[in-house]
Amino acid sequence: MIFHSENPMYITALALWAAFLIAALFYTPRARNPRTRALAAYLIFSAVFTMTSFVVFAVIIAVLGAVGQSHVLADPIAAAAFLFVVFVPALLVGRWQLRKPPHPPEQP
Repeated sequence: MIFHSENPMYITALALWAAFLIAALFYTPRARNPRTRALAAYLIFSAVFTMTSFVVFAVIIAVLGAVGQSHVLADPIAAAAFLFVVFVPALLVGRWQLRKPPHPPEQP
């Protein structure tokens, strides 16, 4: 099975994800579009960051499992590179969504 909860890499990934969301509490009010409310900015960032990181994480794990190379993540350097590849795109996509101006309300 690919997902073993005893593997420290998965625990590290979960801890980093939580740390990014806590840090986002302080980052999003400064980085948001001025027309977006602070709470909305945090919710947008956290949702996009979580979804993007989950998708990238799942795709890479599935590909590694399909080719029979999931054991490479036991190496600490490979695991660190894997986490870098998971969280950097998630941060970039979350930041991009955070800075977008809100849509104007639709008129009936």
